Amino acid sequence: DVIHKYKGLQGDFIWEMWDHGLDQTLPDGTKRSAYGGNYGEKKHDGNFVCDGMFFPDRTPKPAMQEFKYLAAPVFIKKKGAKYEVFNKHFFIDLSGYKLRYEVTVDGLPKASGNLKLPAVKPRKAALISIPATALKVDGAGERFLNISLIDKSGNEVAWEQFALKAATAPKPKIARVVSDGLIGFDLEKIVDKQGNLNLPEQVVAPQLTLWRAPTDNDAIGTVSHKWNNWGLRDLKCTSSKVTKKGKSALVTKTWKTSKGIAIKYNQKIEVIAGQIKVTETVTLPKQLDDVARVGINFELNGALENYEYFGVGPHETVPDRKIGKIHRWSSSVADQATGYIRPQEQGSHVGVRWFTLTNRTNHGLYFQCDKPLMVTATPYRSSDLADSTHNVFVPKSGNTVVTIDAAHRGVGTASCGPDTLSKYIVKPGTYAWSWNVVSF
Repeated sequence: DVIHKYKGLQGDFIWEMWDHGLDQTLPDGTKRSAYGGNYGEKKHDGNFVCDGMFFPDRTPKPAMQEFKYLAAPVFIKKKGAKYEVFNKHFFIDLSGYKLRYEVTVDGLPKASGNLKLPAVKPRKAALISIPATALKVDGAGERFLNISLIDKSGNEVAWEQFALKAATAPKPKIARVVSDGLIGFDLEKIVDKQGNLNLPEQVVAPQLTLWRAPTDNDAIGTVSHKWNNWGLRDLKCTSSKVTKKGKSALVTKTWKTSKGIAIKYNQKIEVIAGQIKVTETVTLPKQLDDVARVGINFELNGALENYEYFGVGPHETVPDRKIGKIHRWSSSVADQATGYIRPQEQGSHVGVRWFTLTNRTNHGLYFQCDKPLMVTATPYRSSDLADSTHNVFVPKSGNTVVTIDAAHRGVGTASCGPDTLSKYIVKPGTYAWSWNVVSF
């Protein structure tokens, strides 16, 4: 934004195009991408040679999807009832490109087509119109307009997304996504005497989490040392009180870090129309002025291997690196993992409205968020990522590991630049969010 604002200011140059990990076969036959120190050398920079936009095998990292957007040859913005396409090129016109549009409702395509694109001259703009019929397609829910610039080879080289006003009031999302086969819940079975929540397909009960597997920026920028000093990695529930009334239960807990710092944590658990609704409230004390996240983590049956979500994607996103389309995306849980050579936190998506985890017979769980939240679903635990030196050594948990975050620290640039911007720091205070779950 700053570069485009001030004439003559340059920047955003890529320091390292790809990771310089070298193929190495260990005595036991394991193959890995080797980095500094892996050959027994004493002078090295560790995995700092693996700081590129591509992995050693030249597959792109999630950040490359963000750069594609930043390096787009056009700006597309709304101007009144029309949309302006500005040619960012300095020397060529846009005659080599085509323009397409798509209108989605709750992430499902409802209308699409080609748009007439003039041969816009360098550093000039043109106005385009979207067919009125496309903007009025049937369907209740969140509506978005996607405009894409396509090159002669058929590749999308630029895109922009615009939120549209809903044509009609949205119907209940749960009824629309899983219309039958709902399984009811019994409050006495889903909340035990210790206040633990017992979800369907659960392997490990939901628990508070304030920590993540440190990224390179966390470690080199030293914020992860702060987390270690506070003992954020290992939280323990030291007191719990359960009060049940009708079809709801109030669970009041105190969690403590391994260094004795107390965190107040409340859950209101309700059974409503065949759903479990969980309202979470976490209060961070003043001492915890820069935690990694505020969320809950739990593990489900590994047979829930299919993942669908309505949020920002399809690549991994975080609060300060979240350029992506809000859409309905589908993937396997296994494919949510990002194979960073030196393992670190991975696989998250911001802006998630709802998500499903299903088995091979399409049965499973549907989660509804009260507001767009950050969600992670992978086969790996954060602790195992942090304890592994290379991606090939990270043990799979055998489960589907889920984290729902109300807040998450940005990744910043502290490896060789400024740390995370202040607005992406998770600061002391009270955080509240809720989510519903349905079994089908």
